[in-house]
Amino acid sequence: MITTLAMKAELALGTIPVLAEKVDNPLKGVSPNLEVFGVKFTNAISLILGGAWALALVVAVFFMIKNGASWAAARQRGMSDDMEDGATGLKRSALAFALIAALGVIVGAILNLIGML
Repeated sequence: MITTLAMKAELALGTIPVLAEKVDNPLKGVSPNLEVFGVKFTNAISLILGGAWALALVVAVFFMIKNGASWAAARQRGMSDDMEDGATGLKRSALAFALIAALGVIVGAILNLIGML
């Protein structure tokens, strides 16, 4: 059974380059652009995305403060289990904040990688 699956996979993968040579790309030269919907739509989308991004940053900061405070309180009381939970939460929320803050760079890198930028 494994050999038949392997043979089918080889046949399927072997036919992809052959099909790609025969089919023309109908979307050659086309790139996504929001300006076709007008300036008001583009500005509205930019405002909505910017607001959502800012809200995500605020939520991440809130959880960083909350987890940092719980870690500090547990440390002051000498409760090692709660200290570990608070420290883990603080690390996760700090990582989430860093990823959200770097979202523009991450999306730009992905678009550059796939050739859309």
